[in-house]
Amino acid sequence: MRSVIKVLLAAVVAVSYDGEGPSPGELASRAPSSETFRAAVEVALPAVVYIQVEARPVRTGGPGLPFGIPDESPLPSTGAGSGVIFDSRGYILTSNHVVQQADRVTVLLHDRRRFEARVVARDPSTDVAVVRIEGDDLPVARLGDSDQLRLGDWVLALGSPLDLQFSVTAGVVSAIGRAIGILGTGVDGEQATAPLEHFIQTDAAINPGNSGGPLVNLNGEVVGINTAIASPTGFYSGYGFAVPINLARRAAEHLIRYGHVRRAYLGVLLNDIEPADVTVYGLEAAQGAEVVSVSPESPAARAGVQLGDVIVAEIGRASCRERV
Repeated sequence: MRSVIKVLLAAVVAVSYDGEGPSPGELASRAPSSETFRAAVEVALPAVVYIQVEARPVRTGGPGLPFGIPDESPLPSTGAGSGVIFDSRGYILTSNHVVQQADRVTVLLHDRRRFEARVVARDPSTDVAVVRIEGDDLPVARLGDSDQLRLGDWVLALGSPLDLQFSVTAGVVSAIGRAIGILGTGVDGEQATAPLEHFIQTDAAINPGNSGGPLVNLNGEVVGINTAIASPTGFYSGYGFAVPINLARRAAEHLIRYGHVRRAYLGVLLNDIEPADVTVYGLEAAQGAEVVSVSPESPAARAGVQLGDVIVAEIGRASCRERV
């Protein structure tokens, strides 16, 4: 009977594999082992830092780190987050909301060295910030290419959640290019900007304190900066979100060089096209972006973009189709 069962199981496997894509044996050989995770952590963890923040008191319910304190309180608020050293000159990537109210920033390295840090610049539109420490022989993270991420890729979230310093969790990439509506408008130089959300979504456990820490691939390369969680309680209950490293790297380079992120400015607000809009606009498919606002005297306004236009393609410059 056991022989028959073995034969039947082999037959089921043989039938289920149609010859396209990797075979079951190949998939099994690709499965990461504990050694794979361990090697990635050994590469990435030395450059991860724990960030402690003292911030000026703020109004109850207002933006604080990590919570509001009444104005009459004589004590500063305190908070903590994570970061990652990405440049040998001591530049550290972290989240804007970790240091946005900071009066004093202290950085603890994985090798237990402690430094006073200064905030170089912040970008509320992407929730990216750069702080700097002065030190010798600083470990530097390897930065990967977030554009190469695919759904199902294994990733590790490193940081100090719930004050548990230098912790590691594992999960997969659950979605790419996710917008969840958590970032508000900010000021970029002298220009007010809209939020720019293009998050990597992962089921690797992320909790308060992980913010600013790296999301890394199995090569130990940083592919994202952890920034938010989806939870009704404020603690991990399903998904975390990270700023793609390609976006964070560009923002950081501008923050270091200019003190703010220099961006092209169009001057429109857009909404996704829904299936119900296909008939209204005479489109072939539910693809494109509806123009819901045009700023006066903006480049878009000067180019003739109008409220109700639908942007359906980009060929050198955006092409529009007017409302019918």
